[in-house]
Amino acid sequence: MLADVGSGMEELKQMAKEGDQFSKVIRKSSPTLFKMTGYAAVPVSAILGAVIAPSPRLAVSIASSAITGIAGYIGKNRLDSVTEDAAKPALAQLIIDQGFDSNELPDNIAQLQKLYGVQEDDFVAMCIDVYKRYLIGMVRTPITKTSEMKELAQLRKALNLNNLAVGEAHSAAAQEFYRQTCLVTPVEELDDPDHPDRMSIDKFLFLSERVFRQGGETEEAFTFEMSRVAKAFDLKLAVALDRVADIAEPFYRKALSNVRSKLDSNAISASMLEKARSQLGLDDLTVNDLHLSTFSDEVKALLGKREDSEEAPVSVVSLKFAPGSEERVRNIFIIHLFPFHLIWYTSQSNIPYCLKP
Repeated sequence: MLADVGSGMEELKQMAKEGDQFSKVIRKSSPTLFKMTGYAAVPVSAILGAVIAPSPRLAVSIASSAITGIAGYIGKNRLDSVTEDAAKPALAQLIIDQGFDSNELPDNIAQLQKLYGVQEDDFVAMCIDVYKRYLIGMVRTPITKTSEMKELAQLRKALNLNNLAVGEAHSAAAQEFYRQTCLVTPVEELDDPDHPDRMSIDKFLFLSERVFRQGGETEEAFTFEMSRVAKAFDLKLAVALDRVADIAEPFYRKALSNVRSKLDSNAISASMLEKARSQLGLDDLTVNDLHLSTFSDEVKALLGKREDSEEAPVSVVSLKFAPGSEERVRNIFIIHLFPFHLIWYTSQSNIPYCLKP
């Protein structure tokens, strides 16, 4: 019901192309050749030879050159840096090649870390950067798609990022994306809800809120992380959350509209609506209003009144349901909308008992 196709791979494709000539040689050959046990440095002559004409005998060339003491060495720290620089594009390419649906992706990412010999802290930072770049690439397309929440969840799982790492990624991405946006778009234009860049920012806020909530953050941690993202866009937290709601509500309105249009086919159930509410993070009061609005629209339609019509008032006595309408009303309210209202209404102490279902 809420299926769409997200984007973000283009940014990873760009990452996969990055790196200097030396790091590209490392990626194409075996990265471990440049971290051979017992050598603190590699001769420049061997590296130049590898860059000019990579050969299967590269390891032998490096070893023999080190033994004979050729002058001009690149130190181990520099080699560590270069192999790490090569690992990030390789990581991006691995995700592109295997896709999020691969059950083997997390294990293969762990193997890639070992292959390139990247230390744990450095690899976490690398994974945060990959996530950050993917998120920025995703929000450059201003139209929000619900499947993008799933994409981010899958990427997070594959990269084995905890809540703290994800928070860092979203905060850094927000700062970078806002900086990029303000280079081409005046800040005053971002007040227009229909401006593509404003829509992208709202999309970023929505995805961040959903990621933090679905990550099981405590209320204090959620407030902290979401406040950091809001601040990066020069927004108060309350304003940011209002803009999140403005993104979420139309998706649920569409789901409720589908209930009416597909009622006879039983294609949409109450449990599907419940899943949609959970996915979008709508609060109970908002859902209640949307349900009542949907029910009202359906009743008006069955009575022959157009929705949002400016027609002259019609006597209630003259309005009648067509044959079979009562059953349709029962289905849309009792079966699809009533389960939620039973819980919500009975929780409201200010509603008279006689009006409770």
